[in-house]
Amino acid sequence: MSPRRATLLLYVSLGLFAALALARVIESGSVPWLLVAASALAVAVLAGPVAWLARDRLPAARRAVLFRIAFLGGATLFTLYLGVSLAFGVPFLFVSDGVLLGVICGTAVVLLAERTVVPERLRGSGI
Repeated sequence: MSPRRATLLLYVSLGLFAALALARVIESGSVPWLLVAASALAVAVLAGPVAWLARDRLPAARRAVLFRIAFLGGATLFTLYLGVSLAFGVPFLFVSDGVLLGVICGTAVVLLAERTVVPERLRGSGI
């Protein structure tokens, strides 16, 4: 599979996840637009510039180590969030659908900015 086709497949699958999350949020009756907007803004403001600066200033080996650390930290926080939501009765699926929708929208904004505004040397390879 070519890198271009793999990227297209990734975008299509993320779009399907976003459509599923949007359908479940709308079906629930009350749409948490503030939660969706806050998570989209957080991803767009934090993830994009951090990734662009890391590509510009850090070697590839160091970025790989930092990515693993960030991934493990995120997995730990997700596990903690899941445990707390189960312990205190927070509606996990409703909140997670809103956050998922916001993260995908924020990622789309970052990718669009990377294609249109960000200088060539800061762009990711294969995007």
